[in-house]
Amino acid sequence: MITPVLSVENLCLKLTADRGGAPLLSGVSFEIRSGEIFGLVGESGSGKTLTALAAMRLLPPAIEATGRVMFDGADLLSLPERDMRKLRGSRIGMVFQEPVAALNPTFTIGAQLVSAIRAHHQFSRGRARDRAVELLDMVGIPEPRARLGFYPHQFSGGMCQRVMIAMALAGGARLLLADEPTTSLDVTTQDEIVRLLEKLSREHGIAVLFISHDLGLVARLCHRIAVAYAGELVEVGTADALLQAPLHPYTQGLVRCVPDLTQIGVLRGGIPGTPPMPGNWPAGCRFQPRCTIAADGCERLQSIASTTDRAVRCWRAGSDAGSEAAAVAERVTS
Repeated sequence: MITPVLSVENLCLKLTADRGGAPLLSGVSFEIRSGEIFGLVGESGSGKTLTALAAMRLLPPAIEATGRVMFDGADLLSLPERDMRKLRGSRIGMVFQEPVAALNPTFTIGAQLVSAIRAHHQFSRGRARDRAVELLDMVGIPEPRARLGFYPHQFSGGMCQRVMIAMALAGGARLLLADEPTTSLDVTTQDEIVRLLEKLSREHGIAVLFISHDLGLVARLCHRIAVAYAGELVEVGTADALLQAPLHPYTQGLVRCVPDLTQIGVLRGGIPGTPPMPGNWPAGCRFQPRCTIAADGCERLQSIASTTDRAVRCWRAGSDAGSEAAAVAERVTS
């Protein structure tokens, strides 16, 4: 059994009592192995970004976390802050959604990379500059030495995102948390960033948590996928199994929403209703008010059926309704 690089166990988040104490995440559990790209998908507000921020210990003071987030044998939630600072940017890197906003416009790319490298290594400025060239070359920046003197505004959005990935790897990261890293980029540049993440994971054994609302992109990139809804994971499985035979009604709805490019002008069906707000989660299955196959018992029952590589939070999983949705998924993904 391969020891996972990251293991999240029963992660729960809630606002502090003075902020109302509303729950934000409950019972989130998954693991990521070396060289694996793990996708986390779901609508806005489902808790995807909060999960990544909890792993990095970057949550605001108004949010309390319980559970365990294990990395290299240490529980990140209980580490002293000084030890956590040593891990951020060195063993654990994070790539955010807006690369241009994440870079300082008043410093050159080279100055920012050198600063990141020297924060985690006892390098001279010259050695750090050479390492910056190596990192830019690794992430596919042409003429890397010459471009060290460029400012962020002289780079395209895609090149800025490559720089952010280089900075995330500056300390020799084993885990990369990528939070919607392609959302602000055009389709062609998205493809380039996806190929880069695939290459880094494959060649350097980096474990990647890839957060996105784009199910098609996640299906192409990730080995396994977790589907988040209203602060919990409703289904986890391999990319092929989850997309070809989705078991949870919410996953089935997401698959139905994927556009079919062979039927131009045909609108795909959406999911009726809106996700519940934190603190207003319904009893039992949280998806029940929006579910088209809800039955008596859904408002009080919420079992988790799981196997070695598949888990679904639905007591009706495997019913005729699930088989019907699998046929829909086959049409959409074929």
